[in-house]
Amino acid sequence: MTDRDGRPSGRTVARWVGIGSLLGVVVAGALFPFAGARRATDTSFALGVLLFGFGVATWGGSVGFGDSMSAVQRHLGGESAWSREGARQAFAVLTWVGAGWAGTAVAASILLVGL
Repeated sequence: MTDRDGRPSGRTVARWVGIGSLLGVVVAGALFPFAGARRATDTSFALGVLLFGFGVATWGGSVGFGDSMSAVQRHLGGESAWSREGARQAFAVLTWVGAGWAGTAVAASILLVGL
């Protein structure tokens, strides 16, 4: 019997990118009446890229230091449910949500402000 592949399917990634896209639309739409189209889409883009960058950086950290964190947890006898695989999945979700958010902000900027 083979092990199940733990990587997310295309449907899972599309769902998280879609959620990020929805967040991008909501944030830009909420800021639009107060800041205007350019500032609203710029701010939404900045927040989306911030989330994307945080997700990528922390995902890389969990991949690189995951075994060390598990060893420290075993040594200290911690009762945490933290796992390397769980951390990788959580930060991958942040990365995909940030990508969807930033992409939607770019599209909104092109539609509302122009090139």
